[in-house]
Amino acid sequence: MTAFDLDLTRPMLAYASAYLSTGGIPTMTSSWPAAAHAWLQEIRAALARLPQQPDRDAVRDVADELAASALRLDLSATRALTASVADYTHYHRRLVDGAGDGSYSTLLIAWPRSHRTALHDHAGLWGIELVLDGVLEVEEFRRGDAGLRADLVPERTLMLGVGDAAVFDGDAYVHRCTNKSSTRPALSLHIYGGTLDAYHEFVADADGHYAIEPQRARVDARLHT
Repeated sequence: MTAFDLDLTRPMLAYASAYLSTGGIPTMTSSWPAAAHAWLQEIRAALARLPQQPDRDAVRDVADELAASALRLDLSATRALTASVADYTHYHRRLVDGAGDGSYSTLLIAWPRSHRTALHDHAGLWGIELVLDGVLEVEEFRRGDAGLRADLVPERTLMLGVGDAAVFDGDAYVHRCTNKSSTRPALSLHIYGGTLDAYHEFVADADGHYAIEPQRARVDARLHT
């Protein structure tokens, strides 16, 4: 797919959000148009067809289906949501959905301008990270253990535009993501094969190895549409 940034200076649909206390996580109510609601239903339907423990081919098939769906999304809706976090200094994770049996979870992640994550894993879960707005660079590594530290071997770098996805699985997978625009935020849809409550970050040391630092994943809001 061709990567491109959206012009957020053009007129946008009004976007309203209300943060209500619900189980310790605020609820964000969107004013998305009907096209965006229909898109979310497509996402839910595609994920509902996944087996509880999908193999790699099944995950890639649903990633292709979600990518095609992203290209049909009314872009005015993504502009409105992305613009709502344009001035934030940290990326925001918004819970969209989850399987009742815990077999997957779905989040929207909004990326401020030039935001770059630490090197991190996904606790062995499979994952699909699909760009909806903007361009993300994804640097992928393979992890090998070195005692209490890790060795990370670079594998490839992906440049993901709208409709492009990174698909991964396994304990050895590590990556780092960057919003490549210094002027515009980005938006991505993330599906994980479970609830990503905890993960690890990897911090380089002077010996060329990486310290392994346990982290807790944060959900900033639930998206109610």
